[in-house]
Amino acid sequence: MKASLSQGSLRGRLTRRIGAALLLLTGIAVAGAVYDASRIASQAYDRPLLIAARMLGESVHVEDGRLGVHISRAILDPFSLDSGGSAFYQVIDAEGRTVAGFDDLPAPPDGMPMTRRYPSLARFYDGSYGHREVRLVSLLVPVSQPDYQAMIEVRVAEHRDIHAQLLHELLGNTLLRLLLFAVAAFGLFVFAIDAALKPLKRIADMVASRSPHHLEPLPTDNVQREVLGLIVAINHLNQRLDETLKTQRAFIADAAHELRTPLFALRARLELGMRDTSQAGLQATLTDVHQDLEGLTLLANRLLSLARVENDIQRCTDTTLDLTEATREFCMSMVSLAWQRELTLAFEAPETVQVRGDMSLINELLAILIGNAQAYTPAGGNIVVRVLPGAVIEVEDDGPGIQEDEREKVFERFYRGRHTSDQRDDARAISGTGLGLAIARQICIALDATISLHPAPGGGTLARVTFRNDVER
Repeated sequence: MKASLSQGSLRGRLTRRIGAALLLLTGIAVAGAVYDASRIASQAYDRPLLIAARMLGESVHVEDGRLGVHISRAILDPFSLDSGGSAFYQVIDAEGRTVAGFDDLPAPPDGMPMTRRYPSLARFYDGSYGHREVRLVSLLVPVSQPDYQAMIEVRVAEHRDIHAQLLHELLGNTLLRLLLFAVAAFGLFVFAIDAALKPLKRIADMVASRSPHHLEPLPTDNVQREVLGLIVAINHLNQRLDETLKTQRAFIADAAHELRTPLFALRARLELGMRDTSQAGLQATLTDVHQDLEGLTLLANRLLSLARVENDIQRCTDTTLDLTEATREFCMSMVSLAWQRELTLAFEAPETVQVRGDMSLINELLAILIGNAQAYTPAGGNIVVRVLPGAVIEVEDDGPGIQEDEREKVFERFYRGRHTSDQRDDARAISGTGLGLAIARQICIALDATISLHPAPGGGTLARVTFRNDVER
């Protein structure tokens, strides 16, 4: 799975997220302030209505069995001053007749419960009177006198303009403080973000100021813990890059050395052939040149294969393939070449094995292993290719084998070992270019596999490749 990084500025991203968080918190704070202010304003607004209703209820009296109301200026003047002259009242007897005040004030809604905020039989509600919104209280007042016993109702109303004015006064300063706090907090957060990102900018400046060949580790002294991980990762990457560059430089130097010898030999043969004008000498020179060109072509192909595999070592290996069938098909394609060399090529697979890998890399790996076995197995010999449970490929030959102390060295580039039983002075190398098994190991790394060499029961060599990403059937 490939990791992806969001585009854009980290500073901008943090600023947007913090701004959104502050906006959300400020909105919650404003909503809470509005709720609290509305509740406080309602309580402060309803209390004078209840007090006025109680005072009106206390002014009710009975004369000759009839209900009357004696409203003094001391009762109405404070209330009128508080309400700005926008207060109304109504006193209703037990029969529903208006005894005093305005006879068309809105009645409380049906089924409305009594308030629990005050120890009284009161109901607070909103209504409309005179084409304006009003706040009302309906208070039930018991009247108990010898000639009159009943429950009367006192209604008091006031325009809601006073309530809006009180709410505005309560919220004005609060909202202004919240706004100033949000702006100041946002500015402080932006300043903190800039300060927090300065170490990253210093790292960027340090990396940008270096030359491509300057891969020494970045200093880790006096570095914050959060930035230390990034510096360690960069240093690790630089180390791997330095190792890769050293390997490439060594590869180029070795390749130049390996190419120089056959090119020099080819030039020498051509110069010798130009001096020998006889038909037989010219034919011999052309034969030698042809052999040299074949060797040079093989070396060039091996160099290109090694470079391609090393550059493509991160090739995706998520594709599931049938290792048994792939190996069988490749062995079928190699049968004719083995027959031309008077060799027997056999394939064994007790069951189907599946792995995750790349078909072209597996084919190239098989070509190297089977090609080596064919090159060093004498005529009439046998080569056996096996696919075993546990995702294992084995290539066994009955050739001369490899000395034990050279089984690991032959995986090095341009290393040419010798067979254990080859006593000739011109014994051939295990790989004609010294690159075949080096390429095989690089392919195994790309395929998440391991390769090793072992002595075969018949005295030859057994190459074993074990995949670590086999797929259960």
